[in-house]
Parts: sequence; C-alpha cells; structure tokens
Amino acid sequence: MTPTRKTKRSAESGARKKAFHEALQKAQTQVAAVDAEMAKLRAEMKTQTADTRKKTKDQVHEVREQLDAARKQEQQVIEAHLKVVQADIEATTTELKHAGAAARTAMEAMLKLMRDEYDSATHSLMAVMDAELTELKARIDDGKHEAAEVKAQVKSAVEEKIAHARSKHEAAQKELEALKRANAAAFSEVHRGVQSAISEVKTALDHARAEISKAS
Repeated sequence: MTPTRKTKRSAESGARKKAFHEALQKAQTQVAAVDAEMAKLRAEMKTQTADTRKKTKDQVHEVREQLDAARKQEQQVIEAHLKVVQADIEATTTELKHAGAAARTAMEAMLKLMRDEYDSATHSLMAVMDAELTELKARIDDGKHEAAEVKAQVKSAVEEKIAHARSKHEAAQKELEALKRANAAAFSEVHRGVQSAISEVKTALDHARAEISKAS
C-alpha cells in the first residue's frame, strides 16, 4: 500500500466515522426526547382518575408509535454502518493476502482499526436493542396494571395474553444475551434471531392490548 493510498483510505475512514456518529447522535437525541415524554406520561397516569387516564392512554399510544419509529431509525443507522465496515474488512482482508511485505504492516494496522470500529458499532446496536426490550417490559407491566381493572369474567383471558407477552419477552432477552456472546462470524445470523424475537414480543403485546380494549 503506497503512502498516498494509505492517506486516502484513512481520510475515507475518518469521513465515514464522522458521518456515522453525526447520524447516530441525531437519532439518539430523537429517541431520548420521545423516551422522556413516555416516562412523563407514565408518571402522570399513576395519579390520574379513570376519566383523565383514558385521555393519557391515547397520548401514550401516539408516543409509543413515535418511540418505535425513532428506535427503528437508530437501529437502521447502525446496521447500515456495520454493512459498510464489514465490506471494508472483507475487502482489506482479501487484499492483505496478496500484499507485499512492505504493505502488510500498514494494512494490518488499518484492518485492526476497522475491526475496532465494527465492534464499537455492534455494542451500540446491542445497547439499542437492550433499551427496546426495557421499554417493551414496561409496556407489559402497563398491560398488567390495565388487566387488573377489567371485568372479572374476562380477566383470565387478558391475563393469559399478558403472560404470553412476558414469556416472549423472556425469550427475546435470552436471544439478546446470545448476541452479546456471538463472534463476528455469527453476529448477523444471531442478530436476525433477536429481531425476530422482539417482533414476536410486539405481536404478543398487540394481542394483549386488543384483548384489554375488548374487555374495557
């Protein structure tokens, strides 16, 4: 690798990281704002009358959708960055196999930086998914409190739906723990498993909320 090429690759890597961190910061700011609004509404509901709480529940539903959209955007920013870095790692690894002795040291150093960048992004992604599961657990707890207020004759059906959502959440949490232990080769596949498990939690919650709405 010539000095000129090394400088160009370093500049491209620096620009890529800068763009990624700016996009991630923007997404994280949006998530934090909506998350704070959700926490505020939940706190208000604890002291409200039944009539006032119904209006707040409508607001919670709206903010819930905003939070899901913001978290989705946050994940997409990280996932897109991971794809680019992974492609660079693979290309550089292939190039390294055919590199002369003079270029190997510089390329190996660059490859280490890329792998560090990839690892950092995977940790960011897992933190986002951790936060998403924490929010889903809070929604399950919300559903449990709402289930306590429904009519006695339908309470059993509602509680069954909440229990199902909780079991799906526990399964998703185990998938995330497996992702935290996964090596780079297995990361993409295990990540898809976590995404699928989280989707199942959301579906179970939707069914629980539908049951609560019918019972209210």
